[in-house]
Amino acid sequence: MDREPSVTSAAVLLIGNELLSGKIRDQNGHELAKMMRRRGIRLVEMCTVEDDFGAIGEALLRLLARVPLVFTSGGVGPTHDDVTMEAIARAIGRPLRRDPEMERTLRAHFGERITEAALKMADLPEGTALTAARGWPVMRIDLPAGAQASARRIYVLPGIPELCRAKIEALEKIPGELPDAGGWALETLHTEMDESDLAASLNVVVADYPDVEIGSYPRWLSGDDGRLRCVVRVTFEAIGEHAGRAGDARDALARALGDAAVLAVPADGALL
Repeated sequence: MDREPSVTSAAVLLIGNELLSGKIRDQNGHELAKMMRRRGIRLVEMCTVEDDFGAIGEALLRLLARVPLVFTSGGVGPTHDDVTMEAIARAIGRPLRRDPEMERTLRAHFGERITEAALKMADLPEGTALTAARGWPVMRIDLPAGAQASARRIYVLPGIPELCRAKIEALEKIPGELPDAGGWALETLHTEMDESDLAASLNVVVADYPDVEIGSYPRWLSGDDGRLRCVVRVTFEAIGEHAGRAGDARDALARALGDAAVLAVPADGALL
């Protein structure tokens, strides 16, 4: 994969029985989604699987067949249910190898308390690279282009939210490490028109601006008289070189609806 593609798509693979059981609420997927939004990476899928070799491998290969960039989160610790590294190794057909740099990092961290269970975290799929920024190494696996697929990249992140967030921030600080198209542009329009009445005009704008992602989100609010009223928030989003098209699409819908149908957004953003 190119070191610094202008725009790319990506997917997130969240791993852990605790996520599926509801014991833990996911935070890492949200952090990754925010990072991708800042950089103009198109996140096309986020899926969650159990701590199981087959489930992890199957999901990883499916995502790699769809996008050039996959972030995994979870299952990289020292306990019995931390099977992500071996699952990835099996899926991509590479053996696990004890990585000297990771071993040094672990020994420096644990000191005399180091155990074989802790050293298990140094067993990485062959060819894994360790990026480093501010002392936060991140595991990166590059898969070369083949006869039927372009180059792919996997970033392997921990499940602990604080550590995951730190590693995401570390990656962003490395020049050229992650794609960057300049983020997403966002424009909004609010109206009290019913979505069914809005649909015809909205469909025309959607057709005229295929490079803008347009969403319609109704919200019920309590008025001063205590009655509920429905306000529809329409969003217009575009990436990188198409950023200016978001405002153009918003203005096109505003013209189609007429000034009377478009609500002003209060300074406190109460309608957002």
